[in-house]
Amino acid sequence: MKKAIAHITALVLAVSLILTMFTACGEDKTHGLKKSDPVSITLWHYYNGPQQQAFDSLVSKFNDTLGKEMGILVQASAQGTVNELIDKAMDSLDQEVGAESFPDIIAAYADTAYTINSRGMAADISQYLTEEEQNSYVEEYLEEGKFSEESGIQLFPIAKATEVLMLNETDWAAFSAASGATEEALSTWEGIVTTAEKYYNYTDALTPDVPDDGKAFFGRDAVANYLLVGSMQLGEEVFQVKDGKVTFHMDPEIFKRLWDNYYVPYINGWFTASGRFRSDDAKTGELIAFVGSTSGAMYFPTQVTREDATVYDITCKVLPLPNFEGTQPYAVQQGAGMLVTKSEEKKEYAATVFLKWFTEEENNLAFCLGSGYLPVKKEANSVEQIKKALSDEEDGNSILRQTVENSDLFTENSALYQTLTIGVEMVNDYTLYTNKAFENGTKARNLLSDSLTEKLEEDLNQIQKLVDGGMSRSEAAAQYATDENFESWYHTLQQGLEELK
Repeated sequence: MKKAIAHITALVLAVSLILTMFTACGEDKTHGLKKSDPVSITLWHYYNGPQQQAFDSLVSKFNDTLGKEMGILVQASAQGTVNELIDKAMDSLDQEVGAESFPDIIAAYADTAYTINSRGMAADISQYLTEEEQNSYVEEYLEEGKFSEESGIQLFPIAKATEVLMLNETDWAAFSAASGATEEALSTWEGIVTTAEKYYNYTDALTPDVPDDGKAFFGRDAVANYLLVGSMQLGEEVFQVKDGKVTFHMDPEIFKRLWDNYYVPYINGWFTASGRFRSDDAKTGELIAFVGSTSGAMYFPTQVTREDATVYDITCKVLPLPNFEGTQPYAVQQGAGMLVTKSEEKKEYAATVFLKWFTEEENNLAFCLGSGYLPVKKEANSVEQIKKALSDEEDGNSILRQTVENSDLFTENSALYQTLTIGVEMVNDYTLYTNKAFENGTKARNLLSDSLTEKLEEDLNQIQKLVDGGMSRSEAAAQYATDENFESWYHTLQQGLEELK
């Protein structure tokens, strides 16, 4: 009897131990989350307009479905522009008087995330992602969120953007028919320059009584992208970063080629930048082609309104980003990711659950189709998946109907549809590039852009004075399109970058 009792007792203890182990495993899988006691996750972002509408709709859907089931409540709030969000985040990090508590999730670009991580505030969320889950994302997107070779993932991709060439197809058709210009020429930067010169001469000839009144053909947003990605196309990385330490590589031959294909056509009047964005210049007819972010596709105008109050409808044609002749195709990888703040395990896990849900194919495509961003998972980056999502929307079955009011944006001729389909093709056909984050990275990038745009502004003012004095535009521009002028700009930029180390 004693032996029987002992065996029973041992059995009970064993079963109890096993049950305890299973319970512990169950708790470990949910990291302490309980449906009966929801955890609140604060999230700061910078989305506005249609992008905010799409994002907020998805947050609500998460809270009503998986979040409700698992005990997670995401409270998202827009914090103004990107710069305003950064300022607010830095105030919170520095514990400025009146600053709000740092959020559990914050939308951040790599340089901002790098700063937050250097303060010890960024969680490594790779511990909450299986290897299979990590492999489902576009590799370059995950790599951007790793700040050293040994680090985990501090910045998680939820939607990305690249750059495309957008064309006023209506005015292009008239110009092409009259001049013989071809779309094939628009695949290279050299072809863009040749076409832009041809367009300037074509429009100048429309008013033979008025000399030098030709119009610019092309412009671009984000001049720094042209220099950084253009350098990659030509075979060298400008910002070479390892473990947060940067060295600057500026091959003079590469930078001369960049100069010749941007500065020179610009001072000749073949390129321009007047409004805040190049889509603004397309709207006023100041140019008919530009390179801009895929996330700005919905802002491509459907009408041109000229200075003389002439208004006419236009259609859009989207083409891949140009490359330099004879080079491998590179394009920029941009768009903020989401940083999870280091805190208790339960909150970190809850934040990661939301981010994984947000990047599930159907949800991510809904956000992208409503915002102009590109999906972050490999399987979602295909024209077929976009067409399927739109087909589901027409049948009333897609989450897209819940996130975007104006589904007319998604006709196959729309700028947004073309941009997304060209964008996902580029994700598969181009090498996507973004430099690794480093201290003063934002300043270095701004210096690249400002050095060229300020140089252009100064020289254009001097060229205009020569033109006003009776010199032809081409003669005046030739006085500045010199090797000496390039070398002066090049060495000033080189020195400025070195001072940021």
